[in-house]
Amino acid sequence: MKEQKEENKLVPIVVRIPKYKKKMLEKLSAKQGLYEVDIVRNGIDKELNLEIYRDNLDFIIKELDKMIDAKLSPFIKSQRKINAKHLRTSAINTYLQGEVLYRLLGDDMHENFRQMLTNARKKANYYISHDTEGMSKKDLYDFYTIGEMYRNE
Repeated sequence: MKEQKEENKLVPIVVRIPKYKKKMLEKLSAKQGLYEVDIVRNGIDKELNLEIYRDNLDFIIKELDKMIDAKLSPFIKSQRKINAKHLRTSAINTYLQGEVLYRLLGDDMHENFRQMLTNARKKANYYISHDTEGMSKKDLYDFYTIGEMYRNE
């Protein structure tokens, strides 16, 4: 208890400021109804508090990032499920289209379709073979826009 009183004991400090700032301080103290020394103390407190927050900023950012990730995690999982369902539907449609081409147009068109499908599979395998669990947010975004890299073929 005695140590705490000693820590809170006020000690004098001399600060020299230009006359125009002294006049500004007098006007501010009159306007706020405070003593000039209280305004100076408040200014020192504010600056010290800012420094404390700056020191802890990395920790605060990491904690906020964890909170955001926790909120986004269910959304990302739902998007992966939607993507898997879309992929299944797309595969069914592709094979169905191949069967229709074969039955309606014969072997030549069907063979052309198979070649196109082989090329498309290479691209799809590149897309599917990536593990999205360990990707950074930027890489994940780039991953979901992968189609853009094939548009200029």
